[in-house]
Amino acid sequence: MDVVSFFAGCGGLDLGFEQAGFQVVWANEFEPAVRYTYLKNHPNTEFVLADINTISPSTIPDCDGFIGGPPCQSWSVAGKQRGINDERGKLFLTYIRLIEAKKPKFFLIENVKGILDDKFKDVFEDFLVRLDSAGYDVKWDLLDAVNYRVPQNRERVFIIGFRKDLHICYKFPMPTCHEPITLARALGDINEEPMRYGDKELLKNNTLRSNHDVLTSEYGSFYYRGNRRRGWNQPSFTIHATADNIPLHPSSPKMMFFGHENWKFQQDKIGDYRRLSVRECARIQTFPDRFIFECDNIKAIYKMIGNAVPPRMAYELAKSIYAAMKDRQEVKSLMRHPNRHDSNVLVGYYKNEEHYNLILQNRLYFVRSDGRNGSIFKQDCAMTPKYLLLHHGSKADIFELDEEEPVLANGTFLRTLGFHSNGELYLCFNLKNCTICTIEELGGNLAHPNYDKNNFAPYFTTLEKVICKTN
Repeated sequence: MDVVSFFAGCGGLDLGFEQAGFQVVWANEFEPAVRYTYLKNHPNTEFVLADINTISPSTIPDCDGFIGGPPCQSWSVAGKQRGINDERGKLFLTYIRLIEAKKPKFFLIENVKGILDDKFKDVFEDFLVRLDSAGYDVKWDLLDAVNYRVPQNRERVFIIGFRKDLHICYKFPMPTCHEPITLARALGDINEEPMRYGDKELLKNNTLRSNHDVLTSEYGSFYYRGNRRRGWNQPSFTIHATADNIPLHPSSPKMMFFGHENWKFQQDKIGDYRRLSVRECARIQTFPDRFIFECDNIKAIYKMIGNAVPPRMAYELAKSIYAAMKDRQEVKSLMRHPNRHDSNVLVGYYKNEEHYNLILQNRLYFVRSDGRNGSIFKQDCAMTPKYLLLHHGSKADIFELDEEEPVLANGTFLRTLGFHSNGELYLCFNLKNCTICTIEELGGNLAHPNYDKNNFAPYFTTLEKVICKTN
């Protein structure tokens, strides 16, 4: 499906939708500082740097969906909360008018929790009424990204609507993890010291690790109003768009509490405190390490990272939208992914019980896709397999796979899920559920499935060859 993106920033929301199989064909952003970063990481998207108020609906490509988060400062508790009286708050209405003009099949709107405050109750309800009047079945929810494998507490409001004539029943995605991903899992492998920069210093090319740069300006009075440090075994605080208020690295000493909104550094350890680096913030926001931020102003980079929707959160929302449309059988003609073949089976090996449990916990099986022995490439999946046979020695189970096309992921992403991956590029297949397929479901005998027990490399076969069909 084709989508267009508004208030695109550096493209965190866009990346998640791309990973779910959508095509972001056009994107709009007003902030010049993000231009090179967006173009570098989304080379196939037409990027329009312009004020959204100047954009005519006729210049927006026909598409299936609108995605975007209008500026949040008007509603944020960290700002002045001027709401609709702020020019930035009025951009919410501009976005709604464009939705009404183009009538995409669906839209997604993201914003901060502050928009739900009592002082904005009438405004928020007015937004929902306008979207309903525009012809959409609208649902909204407050979601915390930490429940969707994002290593930070980050509460955001998501509003999703489908055109009423489609009669789509939508449900927000259920949490995808039971325990938060910790800072140790997200950042534990970053051992290099970051390059340090003051407010106005121009960034150089960090040759040790891309974008591993940290702001060293003084901590303002606002910084001491709360605790800014979480430990290695916790998820991060929210990654904000204001560089001065970026959380402390977990290796920093604890802050001392002296009363309400009165926290201080330990004076004898003052030199051991530092903010999270740009790359560390990007990791916590679930940007892959291959995502490069092109800008010579460190504060501008922190801002674009903090303003972004975490790609992993965006991916889950995109999948839920796809699933809702799939239930309408419309997605087959819209989604650009290989055809599914009901008899195709991917045969894969698992190393041990821990590996097996991780596969089921994440509902994900990955194979190498970097040219090493045993690699499978996207072009090898001309027909998306319906089943995964997982084997270890004489033990084998068969699971049904999702219909979506396999996606590429790097080793860093997989390590944040707990996998012990040592490569850089993998092809990922999603399990539909964790239920082992029964004999009755497959119409055969799984007592002695037919597969190569000595072959640790993944390969494709057919269901007829794996099981003994019954008459």
